Amino acid sequence: MSHKLKITLEGSDPKIYRTVVVPEKFTFHELHYVIQNVMNWENYHMYQFNVGRPYSSDSIKLIDGQREDFGFFQKRYKEYDAGETFLSDFFNGQYKKLTYVYDFGDDWFHTITPFKKPMEEVLIPKCINGENAAPIEDCGGIWDFNEILEILGKKRKTAEEKEMIESYGIPKGVTYDQVYGFNIDKVNEKLTKFFQSENSM
Repeated sequence: MSHKLKITLEGSDPKIYRTVVVPEKFTFHELHYVIQNVMNWENYHMYQFNVGRPYSSDSIKLIDGQREDFGFFQKRYKEYDAGETFLSDFFNGQYKKLTYVYDFGDDWFHTITPFKKPMEEVLIPKCINGENAAPIEDCGGIWDFNEILEILGKKRKTAEEKEMIESYGIPKGVTYDQVYGFNIDKVNEKLTKFFQSENSM
């Protein structure tokens, strides 16, 4: 069996989402890399999964084993190590959704929704559905991203707006989708290349 998950970027309109199928024995750290690949992120920043509200609930993250715990600081929420916590610990009927937070600052919130587990087994994650182009890394968060799209839709742009658009690698007369659009075949090529190289190490 495997896990079938829908990843939706919160605040996006129209909705930016990807549906993926990943191996049964996947950790949350491995799921982090799936999300990075299907959403065009570049793994520049920290991340965590939350079982409830972002930053205000039990979390799944990479835990530094060298970090000191002085005992008199009592944590309000539980922390699970993403490298040692499996999707099955949370997605076998326990939770209807989790939140993936990427880039503590820009605060990209993704809702992870599990579907009924498919019977097929996969060794390499694959994307089976999705819509709309994902944001650019370090563009300032969902509101700034939406502003970029709004500016691109203008017939007339100020000199400052033109300079900003070009700084994001979007040439004059080219749409955002033409540069960063969702292509399921290319996404799956990225997933295969990444996870095959990981397995070979």
